[in-house]
Amino acid sequence: MTLSASDMAYVRAQAETALPDTVTIERLTQVDDTVGGQTERWDPVYTDVAARLAERTGSEGIMAAREAVEAQWVLTLAYDQDITEKDRVIHAGLTYEVVFVNTGRSFDTVRRCFLARIA
Repeated sequence: MTLSASDMAYVRAQAETALPDTVTIERLTQVDDTVGGQTERWDPVYTDVAARLAERTGSEGIMAAREAVEAQWVLTLAYDQDITEKDRVIHAGLTYEVVFVNTGRSFDTVRRCFLARIA
């Protein structure tokens, strides 16, 4: 059985009531450096975004002779919030790198992202 459009809208609205935190989503931009080059800069693209940030079990390991760090944080956002694996998230003064975003799934009620803390 599939949900009707109104049922899905209700479920999504209910899911958004369980997002007690707020975050800022930053995106990398290129800025002219006035001497013929460009400098990278992180700019906020969304501020005061309702979210839930939770720590999960993570571990470090070696994969294919290189160090790999699993994401240790799960960020939950509204199902239609724009965020990519090239973005950063700021929460309570800490910076996180987006490692994975669950997109393109049928019946999304929230958007889940895995994060790694970088500062």
